[in-house]
Amino acid sequence: MNRIEQLVICVDDDKNFLKSLEFFLPEKINREEGDRIKYRFLFFDNPLAALNNIKEFEEDGETVAMVISDQRMPGMGGIEFLAEIKKICRDSIRILITGYAGIESAIMAVNEKLLDKYLTKPIENEHDFVVNIRHLLQRFRMQKTIIEQDNIIHKLFNFANALNWIEDFEQTLSYIVSFMEEMLKCRQISIMLYEAGLLRIRASKGIPEDVVTSTRIPVGERISDRMFRSGKAILVKTLDEIPYLANAVNVEAGSFFSMPLLLVGLTSADRPLGLINVSRKKNDPAFTDCDLESLTYIADTASIAINNQEDRIRLQSAYVETMARAAALEYQATHDKLTGLPNRAMFKDRAQEAILAGKHEKRQFALLLMDLGRFKEINDTGHHNGDLLLQRIGQKLQEVLPETCVPARLGGDEFAVFVPGAGLRDATQAAQMILDALKDPVRLEGISLKINMSIGLSLYPDHGQEADLLFHRAEAAMYMAKGTGCGYSIYDPKSDRHNRRRLAMVGELRQAIEGSRLALHYQPKIDLKAGRLTGVEALVRWQHPKYGFIPPDQFYQLAEQTGLIKPLTFWALSEALRQCSRWHKEGLEIGMAVNLSPLNLQDENFPEQIAELLKNWGVEPGLLTLEITENSIMANRQPAMMILGRLNERGIRLSIDSFGTGHSSMVYIKQFPIQEIKIAGSFVMSLAGSANDAPMVKAAIELGHTLGLTVVAEGVESKEIYGRLSELDCHVGQGYFICPPLSEAELRPWIHESPWGLKASTNAPDDEVRSP
Repeated sequence: MNRIEQLVICVDDDKNFLKSLEFFLPEKINREEGDRIKYRFLFFDNPLAALNNIKEFEEDGETVAMVISDQRMPGMGGIEFLAEIKKICRDSIRILITGYAGIESAIMAVNEKLLDKYLTKPIENEHDFVVNIRHLLQRFRMQKTIIEQDNIIHKLFNFANALNWIEDFEQTLSYIVSFMEEMLKCRQISIMLYEAGLLRIRASKGIPEDVVTSTRIPVGERISDRMFRSGKAILVKTLDEIPYLANAVNVEAGSFFSMPLLLVGLTSADRPLGLINVSRKKNDPAFTDCDLESLTYIADTASIAINNQEDRIRLQSAYVETMARAAALEYQATHDKLTGLPNRAMFKDRAQEAILAGKHEKRQFALLLMDLGRFKEINDTGHHNGDLLLQRIGQKLQEVLPETCVPARLGGDEFAVFVPGAGLRDATQAAQMILDALKDPVRLEGISLKINMSIGLSLYPDHGQEADLLFHRAEAAMYMAKGTGCGYSIYDPKSDRHNRRRLAMVGELRQAIEGSRLALHYQPKIDLKAGRLTGVEALVRWQHPKYGFIPPDQFYQLAEQTGLIKPLTFWALSEALRQCSRWHKEGLEIGMAVNLSPLNLQDENFPEQIAELLKNWGVEPGLLTLEITENSIMANRQPAMMILGRLNERGIRLSIDSFGTGHSSMVYIKQFPIQEIKIAGSFVMSLAGSANDAPMVKAAIELGHTLGLTVVAEGVESKEIYGRLSELDCHVGQGYFICPPLSEAELRPWIHESPWGLKASTNAPDDEVRSP
């Protein structure tokens, strides 16, 4: 390496003294320094001339290591002169040479830090004088090194901090190149990234464009051994020393490699990323140990940034792919495949949202339910004709109705229309518009078909303030229109034959809740990988003394419509936690899942009431899972999210039930404070036989994995479905193949005797060992 040159300035109006210094000082100082550094000594007999020259040296970038000045000089005293030097060369060593009479003022100047040291003249001991000068020059070198290292550390810290804020990959590479150009003062830089066994230049400085685009360097064993594993920058002086040229190179290496060359590997924790090459240092061709250390640090920091950027790109790609699949899944879950219209689930969601908005904004709307007459006869001529007719009706509804209306196919030959902001007049106009559009016969493949449509109308809030009740009353009006043949009919309470029984059942349900005449059954949930019990879902059962078993969806709807859902939910929660506490005392750590109603998510006191139940029964919050449909959240999202957040803070697990059937699931799912999603059984049960549902279930499982959620599949009805879910890495399953809902008395022997129970040791049960 070249010797570093620094300046030592000597100023004294005594020319004889200057000559004596010139005679011995340069030779003795430089002889002792050897090859490390060279000092150039300059002698001035005028302080003003010296001052002007020193200013020019600083402007030219030369290093003034030391200034030695006499005390008594014409025009400017030594202390004053050195004070000016401090302003120009702040870090230079300043020495005052004074007679014994000026020692007192010299000491004061040292204390005021205008001087670094004073020496007396005449020089009585030449050796001591030289030793003093040498020691002070060594101090200057140490101070300069510390300052330079501090500056390097500061720059490297800012470099690492800046990389954290750059989101674009190409900008990241460009910034690394520009920082190395500034830090290492090199004119030729390349970042080569490892792609499919080759090194390609992805960012560069000072390298011809044709070389950048054409360079493809195969990676051999030498690069793995010497570069990626060491993680340290190395200096090479010939092409033969470059480790990654072990194999053939398709370009002329000399066209973009200049010697000497610094290079360093880029690595992540588990794989090679690429290489950095720097050469052609500006002004000084020599690289220093500091350059090697700086490049090593730059490579370490750049490796983290590049690895993070590559991970982000892969994650974004996976997210886009997952969201595309999720969007397809969402569309299929919320739209009718035949007509492309919204399906029953989406239509009911829209009605529920309108009800919640209507309560705050006093807005009305209408529901129109439609049924085709003689559709079975048409379908009997061929399912193809029936499908064509349904498609034609869907097209007609979209053509004749205003864009604000929402037509839907509910299933079979049932259609519906949501008319926002509609009163009686607007609703009847919409019904007549539909009848007029369908009055002419429809020709399908040479067959002329007359469409008989019956329409029932219900109005919010006049005919009800719950979605299910409005549907029920629109349906009652539709049957009235069907019976009278009048085309459409408006709901009339006097004609609704179900009102009397419904009122009686409301009172009986209230008595059943208050008298604990309901029962809980428990359906096991199985860890599909371990093949054993992980928890149960609590399900309410009502055995009516007169009507027998009443399906849960019927009395749950009744409870929601009449305000009984809150006491029903708390009865179920209390009973489930009582049983969970009993199991816990017996040493059985079995999780308990309980379903919630949308109305529970509108109650501000609900989280505190749940916490009180957990405390009363001595159950850990983590053992309780609350299952909520996504529609329940989206119906009134802001208060629901607040309630869910408070439940989550208390350590209660939250699960999205019937996942995939709500129209907002894929948009907001990552915002929900949940730990679990539960794929709707309608998808899972057809997994074995439906080619369409398999990718839908797979997309839902992959989405759960991406978001770090537990994925549960309900509707496991066969060994084949069980196996397919295991292959897709679904976490948990439940269904009749595993076990139907059981009473506590029936469940207890199952827990201890079933191959899925607590003695389970395999995750591949046979059909012969299914539970009853």
